[in-house]
Amino acid sequence: MARKKAESTAISQDTVLESNLIPNDQIENFTPRLRDVIDEIDQIFGDVQVAGLTSFWRIGKIIYDVRVNPEEYLTEEQQAGQIDGASLIVAIFAPIYSADQLRNAVNFYEKYPSMADVNELLSLRCPDRPRWRMTISHAQMLAQVPDDDQRAILAEKCAEEAYTARNLASELQEIRGNLRPGAGRHHSAPKGLKQQMQDLLQNQRRFITRSEKLWLAEDSENFYDVVANTPPEKIDLNMRNLLAEIAENFTRMSDLVADHNVMCTRVREQLSAQENAAEDAADSEADENTQPTRRSRNFTR
Repeated sequence: MARKKAESTAISQDTVLESNLIPNDQIENFTPRLRDVIDEIDQIFGDVQVAGLTSFWRIGKIIYDVRVNPEEYLTEEQQAGQIDGASLIVAIFAPIYSADQLRNAVNFYEKYPSMADVNELLSLRCPDRPRWRMTISHAQMLAQVPDDDQRAILAEKCAEEAYTARNLASELQEIRGNLRPGAGRHHSAPKGLKQQMQDLLQNQRRFITRSEKLWLAEDSENFYDVVANTPPEKIDLNMRNLLAEIAENFTRMSDLVADHNVMCTRVREQLSAQENAAEDAADSEADENTQPTRRSRNFTR
């Protein structure tokens, strides 16, 4: 988390990390030594982002714990005076870090309450710009979105389109504008049918890829192996509830997948029937056009 006097530097770092001004195909034409330097710097930036976002989350977790468990951190006199432990921490660090930064850290922890949530954010990549990274600036703005589904969609969009923090801020501003009656831009027309198909296919591919490489990986310790090998005392009630919800969602997903399969089959059959009908109609029209025409007879008395 950047110090106040280095805020401009932090913004510049975000800009560098999020920018990709040189296409990847041009980098392939660089010398091997220069490519090694680029890869090394990219790894360092990646390590910095992981450490920064993880530290930001840990700070939020600690302050949150102090806020919700005052009996563990405050004297009886402080508790009787309804002193807020979190506000004390903010006041102590205010000369170094802004109050907003510390409150944003708590908000980030509340929206992403497990380290697995943070790791998922850090794992997001842009297919076209592999050096893109999720930054603290992204995380702070995502944490401002109250709806879990909308927040997840925005995080995915950030990665897909390699959003800078400024891009994400504009997107959030537009969303807030659309939520206010008479404010913001008018809703755009629904996406074209081809784009909807591409969106659905992209989400399918993403889920399949993550399942094969992360959650169900066979060549390494996958998510379920980690959970199964973790001592029971380290799996708290919140984690157990999350696991139960995951299992419940997969049950729902199995039903939805079955519905998707039925609908795909139905649509493909309908399209095939329409194509066959069109072909039959075309053949019939062709047959009529090839029939010899009869000459009209003029009857005279």
